Amino acid sequence: MTDQSRSDVDGRRETLEFALPEPSATLDLAMDDGAPIRVVRHGNPCGPRVVLSHGNGFASDSYFPFWRLMLERFDLALFDIRNCGRNPFHAAQPHDYPRFARDNAAVHGAIAKEWGGKTTIGVFHSMSAIAALLAVVDGVWHWDALVLFDPPVVPPEGNPLRGPLMTEGEVLRDAALIRQNRFPDPGGLADVFRHLHRFRRLRKGVAELNARSVLRFDPASGEWLLCCPGPVEAGLYVEVAGLPIWRKPAPPARPLLIVGSDPEPEDATKTAPCCKLFCDTFGIDYAVVRETSHLLQLEEPERCFALFSGFLADNGIGA
Repeated sequence: MTDQSRSDVDGRRETLEFALPEPSATLDLAMDDGAPIRVVRHGNPCGPRVVLSHGNGFASDSYFPFWRLMLERFDLALFDIRNCGRNPFHAAQPHDYPRFARDNAAVHGAIAKEWGGKTTIGVFHSMSAIAALLAVVDGVWHWDALVLFDPPVVPPEGNPLRGPLMTEGEVLRDAALIRQNRFPDPGGLADVFRHLHRFRRLRKGVAELNARSVLRFDPASGEWLLCCPGPVEAGLYVEVAGLPIWRKPAPPARPLLIVGSDPEPEDATKTAPCCKLFCDTFGIDYAVVRETSHLLQLEEPERCFALFSGFLADNGIGA
């Protein structure tokens, strides 16, 4: 699998009404340090299970344009990284990738215990994809298959792609450190998103959806607060450069696909060429969604879903 072009998928663009469905079940968990994580269930309880999480600065509900396409066929379990989205804020530390990797394992086990064991596919973007990869490079598999979208796999020292990706991460870190934390309503944050260059390709309505997903109402002040404050989010953009992702992993024990954003445009996100190099280096299945940036699932959800679905079919999963 190498490419997904517009001609491969039904090109009709419907006007999306981003009214989230009510979960069919919820599962409230406490991690071993007390951090709360809520899992919500949607979709077809008779289908294969998909466990899905999000990138830094987002929440799993932000990805509704993508995961709504799974509702008919898959038993969908969504969870937010600690301190994000539906989860109450716990603590600014530990809020790092090794901690997220441990949380992933705990969430996977709790879902199987509560809702029964079955074929389970992990679907993760960016930050949550890196957390999943940390287990993979250690040869630990929680999932029957993994589909990872545009993980920021920073190459090792000496690689010419390392510097540009680190610089991009530093820019995002600095922006997060000064990010406004309080808003009179979600519309104020949606206005910010609509004017960000890196959000320019988002589907119409996603800015509003994401604002609702990453804010919580504070009755004491009557304001809307970021679920994950900017300074807590900030460090993750540069922490990833020090992770042992490029330590030679064992050959993938189970199906693994990395879907990258388009590396060809002049202003391409710096994650794009790094994903391709990572897959070429370690023999991992790779696909690219042309004309997308790092937020590819929110820009071209149908094409991303087609790649996900095709990969499962190629591996005899979810038929």
